[in-house]
This record gives sequence, structure tokens and C-alpha cells, in this order.
Amino acid sequence: MHSRLLGWFVALALITGSAAATVQGAALTQATPAANQEARSQWNYPIGRRGRPFGDGFWVRHGFAVENTWFNPGYWHTGEDWYALKGDTAGANVYAVSDGTVVYAGANYPGRVVIVEHAEALFSMYGHLDPRLAVKVGQRVAAGEQLGTVLKRGDKIPNHLHFELRTFLTTRIVNGSRPRYGFRCGRNCPPGPGYWPIRAPELLTALGWLNPTHVIAGKAAGTAQSRRATTIGHVVVATEPVNATVTVRQAPATNAAAVRGKRRLQLQAGQKFPVLAVHVGATAPSGTSAEAYEVWYKLQVAPGNAGWVQAAVPGTQETGRDGRGSSVRFNFLPAAGQP
Repeated sequence: MHSRLLGWFVALALITGSAAATVQGAALTQATPAANQEARSQWNYPIGRRGRPFGDGFWVRHGFAVENTWFNPGYWHTGEDWYALKGDTAGANVYAVSDGTVVYAGANYPGRVVIVEHAEALFSMYGHLDPRLAVKVGQRVAAGEQLGTVLKRGDKIPNHLHFELRTFLTTRIVNGSRPRYGFRCGRNCPPGPGYWPIRAPELLTALGWLNPTHVIAGKAAGTAQSRRATTIGHVVVATEPVNATVTVRQAPATNAAAVRGKRRLQLQAGQKFPVLAVHVGATAPSGTSAEAYEVWYKLQVAPGNAGWVQAAVPGTQETGRDGRGSSVRFNFLPAAGQP
């Protein structure tokens, strides 16, 4: 029943729509993995370390809808590969990004795969997990609840978490009854292939895959507590931000007004800022490089002084064959739940 492509349109209505969105007056309430159940947010990033914000100390080495060059040239990457910025990613904690029900916990990739259903036609998938999973099929999980840890692989591929958000569990031509391409996953295989041919006529988003960071950032910003609040939460500077200083703009850089009134903000790891608004890109973007990623926060950087800063920064540490960047790092992460 999850295979209908009609579910794609339902999911887009449930999330934020396919156009970029700016959210004001809604709470941004992400908790740290160590925070208690009451402080947990509705949506959070899928990996982390105890006592730190979700995603802190990690980066997306291969983003959504980028060419999977080093592993499978000529194919789009259907999710995000999360890696530790330093050291081995193996053993890192993997968390449910939102409340839901475990609908798959098995093997297909190296290691185990967990799939959580969050709503009708909205699923998160976590691949390359250690066999000692913390959950089982049918179990209800809360946002931020641990699902397992990243596998220590025995092949030449660096250890990482493969993470997807999509509108289907199985769908006919991808991983259902009549797969179009002969991937190892085979028929009626919920994990799916993890990549899709560039030569295929459809974009990944037309098949039901979504940009995970855009969905999570938009959903986190949309968990309203009080629309009369002056601020909608706080963000914290990442332990290892991309930049020592960032440009504070009058609008997100996607807007022509962003060129006016630019100033610089010195970043200090762990520093917290009130958030006044959030801008995220389309949940189903047409872009096919890390340049399609858009996550901006409007921060109160000082009394009477506010502006927009870039949170998710596209990079060229990894590139497709066309030279466009495939990686994403973070300057700012949601900070709710920290002391």
C-alpha cells in the first residue's frame, strides 16, 4: 500500500511543499541526544554524539541528488552519507529523526537497515548499521531515540551512515514488483538501491526521494509552540564550523536584497544565538549538486542587530565529474535542550 506514487504528492503537502519556504514565528526545538524525552524536538538530524547537538562533529560527504562519483559514477545519490569530521564514523549513534513506527529492520546493504514510517507516505531510512540494532519491526520510536550505531565495515568503503527521506517503502519501478534496473536490492526490497542512473528520464524527486536536510530543517522550524514569541528558538555554532567568520545579510543569499548591508560575524564554537526566522530550500529540488542545498537562519546577533546567516554550506571536498560540489557542512545547528 506504500508503493503508490500518489503518496509523493501527499507527502509534499505534509512537509513544506516543493518550493523554498521561510518560517517565522514557529518554534525550533531540537534537543541534544542526551536531553530527556520532554525536551526532544519533533525533527532532528540522524546522527550524533551524547551530550552534543544532533549532527555536531559530522558532515554530509555525499549529498542528495549528487553524482555518486567515487562509488558509482554515472548515478545520482538518493540520500545523504554522513561522516565524522574527525576519526572513524563507526560506532557513532544513529537516531530517529522524528516520531514514527519501525517498518523494516533487516539486512541488504553492508550491515543492517532500519526504516521508520512517520506519516502516510513519509519514511526515513538508515543504512550501514551495526547488526546489534536497538529497535525491531513494529516498535514505536520517538524523535531522537537511538536506533543503533554505524557499522565498522570490512571492505574498502569508509564507514558512514547512508540516510534517506522518501515518500515510499516500496514503489514498483524502484524497489517493488517490477524494478527497472538490475540493482542488487531486487524485487520488493524496502532498502532500495541507494543510487539511480543519471540517464534515467526522471529526477529522483519525481520517484519520491526528498532532500533530507531541507525536510528536517523545515520541519524543525515548523514545530510551533507560540506564534507570538519574539524568537523561535536558538542555534549553536558547530564545534568545528566551516568558517571562522560568516557574512550577515539582510536576506538569504537566494534573494537579491542579500547584497545590501553585509557585515561579518566572528564564530566561536558553542556560542548560541536566538533565531527569528528560518529559510529552507525545496523539499523536492530540481538541482543536482550540493549547490541546491539552502538552509539559512535569521539570527539576533546583538541587541537591535539581526540578519541572515548560512547554516548548511555546500562544499567541493567531493565533486561530480562536472566539477560541481557534492558535500555539505554546517556552521550552525539547532540548540534547544542545551543548558
